[in-house]
Amino acid sequence: MSKETPAMKLNELQTFLEEELTYPVDQESVLAEIGSTELEAPDADETEMVSEIIGDVGQETYKSAEELFSTIIGNVGDEYIGRKFYDDRGGNSPSDSEPKDEADMSI
Repeated sequence: MSKETPAMKLNELQTFLEEELTYPVDQESVLAEIGSTELEAPDADETEMVSEIIGDVGQETYKSAEELFSTIIGNVGDEYIGRKFYDDRGGNSPSDSEPKDEADMSI
């Protein structure tokens, strides 16, 4: 990719990967073609280049845009993650998830 692109949001990434690359694609080609593409953290204060995110993952080939997307998402920094350890299903502390006595245990 020779054109300069502004930092993109994570929700735009999958479509971008589908449009910019032909699969299967090797790691070297990914870094050469889109490595300088910046991803914007949700708070928009931080950006990180694709090459910084996946440069050292050791993957040789990506079979699909979905596989590359998963690799990128799995390696982004903490600034891309919402509230750490948040669970909208109930208590958020480890002690909340442990049964207090036998009556609270589910079988």
